[in-house]
Amino acid sequence: MLDPVKLRVLRSVVETGSIRASAEALGYTPSAVSQHLSTLRRQTGLELIERTGRGITVTAHGRILATEAGTVLDALAALERTTKDLRSGHTGNLRLGYATSIASSWIPELARDIRQRYPDLGLELVLRDCSCEDLAAAGMDVIVGEGTAQPVPEEWAVQDVLEEGYVALVATDHPLAGRSSVPLKELADQSWVTDDPLDSFWFERIGAACRAAGFSPRIDVNPDDFATVLGFVATGDYVSVQPSVIAQDLRADIVAIPLDPPAPRRRLRVQVRRTVERNPAAQYIVQRVHAAAARRAREIPGVVHLGAVPVDPARRPRTVEADTAASPLPAVPAARLRGVSAL
Repeated sequence: MLDPVKLRVLRSVVETGSIRASAEALGYTPSAVSQHLSTLRRQTGLELIERTGRGITVTAHGRILATEAGTVLDALAALERTTKDLRSGHTGNLRLGYATSIASSWIPELARDIRQRYPDLGLELVLRDCSCEDLAAAGMDVIVGEGTAQPVPEEWAVQDVLEEGYVALVATDHPLAGRSSVPLKELADQSWVTDDPLDSFWFERIGAACRAAGFSPRIDVNPDDFATVLGFVATGDYVSVQPSVIAQDLRADIVAIPLDPPAPRRRLRVQVRRTVERNPAAQYIVQRVHAAAARRAREIPGVVHLGAVPVDPARRPRTVEADTAASPLPAVPAARLRGVSAL
């Protein structure tokens, strides 16, 4: 394979018309330019220059080779620029997977900020009603969601970012609507509606807490989407138990009432595939997710931000070991759970 450095020297000699001028343009000595040309002549088997008195003349073969080399060298320069852009996070692609519980509250503003900061980045957003493990298997680069108790594979860097409790959603005219908090056992005789699959680990957490309180929840309606859940709750005939993060920007005819401890709690985390861990766009996503968690922790008692907010986008994200120990959830006024900006 021909050496691009030597081709660049030949191209410079053709453009300047002399070895000395080419040496000055490239920052070489005249003897170094001559050596490069001699080596290129041996590699190609072509006479590239001819001595004419005290100067040189580029042969026809030399000119053709220099012209063709120009296309190759320009392509290599473009490739170097692309590589630099990829390192800086300004081009390329990232697949961001996220859970339904943060679909409307965190992700729209996060996506807007990423696209403003990295306009040439190909950002693919993937909403999945599944676990972080399922999203990882689906080929995501960055995941924001809730993990299971399964060990995280080595190819992922993981940070827990937020721990929170659950709330009961009821209609504004429901008998429980005026309460500042409610024990889970007071929902034992209610008709429940949930969009969680009843065999999922999400609902199993709620079901286990109910069984510990002495009852099994009566699931009368199990739609696929949260909007339908809200429609049933708004009738006043149903209640729903949901993570507090999903209770943002509720309909005006629904209120969120924090559950008294002991009550289920959950953690949200961000996972970054180690192959893109140093990508500035991926690091920026981690930074913004931490900022969202920190703001929510400041605004609502009982929500805990886990870990410091990264301030240097070039910093390597640290891996945080999962800690599933439960902690009590202080009572939170229902009004505090409405209209909270997450990002």
